[in-house]
Amino acid sequence: MGTVISTESSIKENELLVRLSGKEPISDNDPFWNKLFSFNFTIDETKRVNQKQFYDDLKELFEFFLFNAPTSGNFASLIKVFLRRSTELDISIKCDNKIFIWQSTNSLIILRYLFTFFLQRLSQSEFAHQFESKPNDTGSEDGSEIQEEDDEEFSSVAEKFLANLINIVTTLPVNPSTVSLHAEAVRCILVLLSPQMFEEFVSENVFFLKSLMKMTNKANNLTKTLLTNIIEQKEILPTEIKEEQAESLVLSLASSLWSSFARTVSLETPSEESEDELGVDVYPKQTLSLLSSNLLLTLVCYNRFDGDVNAFRLAIEKCQNSQEVSSLVSPDISFRIDFSDLYSHFCDSATEPISMLLLYVLIHRNSGFKNFVLARINLESLVLPIVKALNEGISAQSFKSSCRHTYLSMIVLLILSEDSFFCKIVHETNIDWYQDKMLQEISLGGLIILVCVKTVHLNTVKMRDRYLHQNCLAALANMSSGFRDLSTFVCQKIIGLLETMTRRHSKLIQMMRDNAEDCEDLEDSQGFDLHQDISALEEGIRTILEMINACLTNNLRHNPHLIYAILYNRQLFEQFHNHPMFQDLVWNIYLVINHFANLVQEAKVESVDAVHNTIAKAALQWPTDRLKRFPDLKFIPMKAADDLRFFHRFNSFAAFLVGISLNSLLIFFIIRSRVEEVKQYGKILLQIAVIDSAYSFITTAVQP
Repeated sequence: MGTVISTESSIKENELLVRLSGKEPISDNDPFWNKLFSFNFTIDETKRVNQKQFYDDLKELFEFFLFNAPTSGNFASLIKVFLRRSTELDISIKCDNKIFIWQSTNSLIILRYLFTFFLQRLSQSEFAHQFESKPNDTGSEDGSEIQEEDDEEFSSVAEKFLANLINIVTTLPVNPSTVSLHAEAVRCILVLLSPQMFEEFVSENVFFLKSLMKMTNKANNLTKTLLTNIIEQKEILPTEIKEEQAESLVLSLASSLWSSFARTVSLETPSEESEDELGVDVYPKQTLSLLSSNLLLTLVCYNRFDGDVNAFRLAIEKCQNSQEVSSLVSPDISFRIDFSDLYSHFCDSATEPISMLLLYVLIHRNSGFKNFVLARINLESLVLPIVKALNEGISAQSFKSSCRHTYLSMIVLLILSEDSFFCKIVHETNIDWYQDKMLQEISLGGLIILVCVKTVHLNTVKMRDRYLHQNCLAALANMSSGFRDLSTFVCQKIIGLLETMTRRHSKLIQMMRDNAEDCEDLEDSQGFDLHQDISALEEGIRTILEMINACLTNNLRHNPHLIYAILYNRQLFEQFHNHPMFQDLVWNIYLVINHFANLVQEAKVESVDAVHNTIAKAALQWPTDRLKRFPDLKFIPMKAADDLRFFHRFNSFAAFLVGISLNSLLIFFIIRSRVEEVKQYGKILLQIAVIDSAYSFITTAVQP
């Protein structure tokens, strides 16, 4: 049963595809469609070489179809056949009609490939017009009146098609027979939202995006369904479906939407270039969970759309925990979902960029979920993977290749550090992981400090990324009043960072003086960069001094190792006395130095352990009111009204910039140029995509 395509080259001679792409009109009730949808495709879809050959073979058929479709009407007929089939899917699933479900899935695969090809070559109005039937189409007359009544609800067939895809996702159950159907429906929606990928400038003027944003009555249900899929549908999608009959039906999904975009976009570019760019020979596996994450992120990251509130973003902001019992009924609730399952999902997948991105959206926009996370007794299960991702990102040989985790991890930690309870409890849980050094005992809070300090240190001497620098220091500053029982190693690293920044500051100041003495005229950009670096270092040094002050004034009795580290490096603080930016911050530090130095000298102890014991005992008797108190350090995100529009562009390009050659990256660099102008906190997210996620996040975007 069905056509068997056993090699990539045989697709050129496939009679059904040749007829579909030809000039002959095919009625929507022609038996041809059942034959077309019953294809068997048995190539290894995970290998890049096979995929490229497959798309090379498809190109000619695509071109013929694009040329002939306006006169033959076969594209519109294909859409009409799918729409008719979609109304029968519910009963087919109840009757366990696997053949009908399988054929419907195949129809979406064909449509997806056609969409990716058409969207690059047609304007949006031309593409939407392809969905409309020709006046002289000879289709089935049965049920035409019913169809006309149904069409009154929609302004176009294209809009009706999109609504049917959403109905598949939201109304049909997910089971082994339908999971591929759900996956294809999600992929098709993602493709239809992608036309801006192929335009010179990014805009909201996307036909299918506008249509989807108008379906506000579907927003809550679709958002809940996607979140449910994210939590539950983590199985790798089947690459083969077999019907247990004499004539076995085998569907080996031809490729992923990931590879679909990769090969489709690369049809007109040198194969060597794209291969070097991607650097992979095998495509990653996909899950419905991952696909749903991509679609959800694409939908929620608009702040407003056409002047109206984004209903999908509002849905995710207003969702509440289904396990929370409350006698009050709030009309603002969009839907309820189990936050425990959602939290477990993030604990298991926080190392993945898409999951980290979704976590950011939820804790940034949904206060109920953020409070739920902060109240977990196993908070380390979520925080530790985030800290690991940050550590691995800044430890990588190429920072740009891993910055997706570096930025996202840092931002999530910064948001969590706004909560004073979080800053306290992280020091109550011991952790046995730190890859740079085997530590006998360190708290989760100590580990966060270590990795943040390491990040700032490497950034100071190597990367010099101002955004990363500021946000790492902001997270440390937020946590500083809660520093408690810091280990010797952690205290050494804090003081070591201060020493590194001080040395570099002195070096740059001397460089500026030498240039002035030699009357050297620096280029404007060089002089500006030098002043920027000096300013950033001064801000960093002041922040560290403020952190030390906050720790001493709030928890001096519980940090004898920090006092020891300050005493051991007392000469480091001498140069801050006469600096106008720092002199107000060293008064407390020198009060501590003088007091404990005298006690150690009077005790006449020599060994390190004896000095530690002396300091620890004296710290318990320290009067808490002797130190000058400064305002609490609290850095919060700067919430610009346009942040999520930028963020949507990040997600949109990350979802659709698949395998694109350097010649196809015009939009990519346009967006990057916008990033350089952005100074607000939330817009850092765009840097992640621009620098790196055009591969890593993209590869997980959409694949069968």
